[in-house]
Amino acid sequence: MAITTDTRLNQVKAHMLNYISQNKLKRNDQLPSEASIAKDLGVSRNTLREAYVTLENEGVIVRRHGIGTFVAQPPYIQDSLNEFSPFAQIIQDVGYTPSFKTLSTEIVEAPPDVSDVLKLKANAKVRYIQRIVLADQKPVIYVEDFIPSEIGLQVTSWEAFEGNLVELLAKTLNTPLHQIQSYIRAQSLPADISEFLKLPVGAPILSVRSTIYTLDNQAVTFSKLCFNSEIIELNIVRMIR
Repeated sequence: MAITTDTRLNQVKAHMLNYISQNKLKRNDQLPSEASIAKDLGVSRNTLREAYVTLENEGVIVRRHGIGTFVAQPPYIQDSLNEFSPFAQIIQDVGYTPSFKTLSTEIVEAPPDVSDVLKLKANAKVRYIQRIVLADQKPVIYVEDFIPSEIGLQVTSWEAFEGNLVELLAKTLNTPLHQIQSYIRAQSLPADISEFLKLPVGAPILSVRSTIYTLDNQAVTFSKLCFNSEIIELNIVRMIR
């Protein structure tokens, strides 16, 4: 599978995430050598190492000098939007009544990690949306969405927005959406999010990073989510095609 587009880094990263998932690799399982993967993908060792640095920073892999590269925390990737469950459904499935609250929405300069995922130019602007999803009025999901500012979302009122960003994007862009790639890991709740989820700093949560793509493989949204793992569980179904 030779990679020939200008999105080499993201494609290498996506390949590695898929490789780990498809081969059902677990924590401490070893990955193939850098030389082998670089040859298979038709990319330079430098490009591969850049992708490895990103994956290591995200806690997916760990590199041990002189030994090799190992899985630190397997990712969970949802391929098709046909299997996507909106927040409301996730909450209803565990027996609660969902509701949504938009905390803020503004145009800001894209943070570096967002620019990298969305392939934005330096100093590009994005719409930054902070949201809380509630279960029986208890905050259970904290969401930060980053959307390129040129995408004019068709929202009459953010206060009335019911949280289905996939549906909103498809309507706004007037084009089918193709894929969500999600990276999920367990972590301790950071202090800056503790107040939103009403949980103590250090409480166990599920941290999710999700990217939504159009049919032409263009990333149109990058989202950072924190789930109260005592209430919400994520069940991801991967279809074999």
